[in-house]
Amino acid sequence: MPLIAAALFVLSLQNQAARADCREWHECRQMALDAVAAGDYERFHDLAWRAIQTGPKNDSALMYLLARAQSLSGRPGDALVMLQRLAAMGVNTDAATNDDFRRVRNLPGWAELVRGGTTNVETPKPDAVRLTAGAAEKAELKAKEAHPAEEVRPKADAAEMGESLRFETLPFTPAGLAYDAVSRRFIVGDRRARRLAVVDEFSRHVANLASAQSAGFGDIAAIEIDPRQGDLWVVTADGARATLHKLQLVSGRALDSYAPSDRFGPVDFVDVAATPDNGVLALDRAGHRILHLRPKSRVLELAATLADDRPTAIAPAGNDVVYVAHGSGISRVDLPTRSVADVKVRKGFDLGAVAKLRWYKGSLIAVLQRDGEYRATRIVLDRQGRTATAIESIGGSLASVDPTAITIAGGTLYYLAATDESGMTVRKLPLK
Repeated sequence: MPLIAAALFVLSLQNQAARADCREWHECRQMALDAVAAGDYERFHDLAWRAIQTGPKNDSALMYLLARAQSLSGRPGDALVMLQRLAAMGVNTDAATNDDFRRVRNLPGWAELVRGGTTNVETPKPDAVRLTAGAAEKAELKAKEAHPAEEVRPKADAAEMGESLRFETLPFTPAGLAYDAVSRRFIVGDRRARRLAVVDEFSRHVANLASAQSAGFGDIAAIEIDPRQGDLWVVTADGARATLHKLQLVSGRALDSYAPSDRFGPVDFVDVAATPDNGVLALDRAGHRILHLRPKSRVLELAATLADDRPTAIAPAGNDVVYVAHGSGISRVDLPTRSVADVKVRKGFDLGAVAKLRWYKGSLIAVLQRDGEYRATRIVLDRQGRTATAIESIGGSLASVDPTAITIAGGTLYYLAATDESGMTVRKLPLK
């Protein structure tokens, strides 16, 4: 028995080392193809991931290679997500006929993907390897044996399937929520554990996306998706050091990180938002400032200085105007001139205690924190965007566990709510 255990341990180490035994993506790709030809699907998966991590950003051929590896190694839900991303890029694949994707075609989300018309066009596939159904079943069984349990486990509640998504997890400190409408995945931040997890809306599969080890995170403060570029932005803090991280949304691959210059002094990022021109804004609570990362720049610049009144959230309303929530209300910031003015309110309106703020169809969606409750409201502005003309309630009380764990995507407000000691639920509130 000791010899068997030792042999299994060595084999495990060899499998785990698959990511590290190639350095350049062409080499990783070839080794991945050699692995699938030999029927070693776990190694195929690890090397395909390594090729994605080291290769060109959003390379469709490498993404397709990873989708095959995910399907063959018993991860059909992940493969479906990758095919959805390829479909959104306008890439045709042979997944509708290729035996490699037989298990993917049994998933509930497959029919919706096919309706998009991007999976049933046969296109040449380099280095194709077709497998029989029996081989695919063996691959799935092998993957389950290699991964008997995950740290985070999904649980679907039939009563909640239509309006919410429930999953089980070890205790964690929520910090940020984002929704990728293309792949139908939620991204959840764990502040203290310094990691991101993804929850698949179709399969209810939950997996780690990135961590302090892979991306250099400190304590996570907020996350934001730039759907135009396929990037995921994360702001973190490690002691007195604040960092803006750029990740590839589809894979969680760390692309770059940006630390404020020492001339800024103490920096404490509390929110991050993408602008339409592919720039990024980060809200600094310590210096009550907005820092700007321009497209293709590597340096965080000062965009505006705010009143010292505990800024909490930021909402770009285009490339030149941004709204900032703070302790006593909301300010309108004109970025070209760096001018800051409080949004005027009519008598009886109160714009204080805004915990989350986003721009949506010409209005501000604000989550107010009052009397221990969170409530979503729409703030209607005048044509100049300088005066609040109406404040409309959206739904009732939100049982959110954290104000940062709220996001808006596709006309819906999503928020993270505690279910019990071991469960969390993503709930949604349609925006009219």
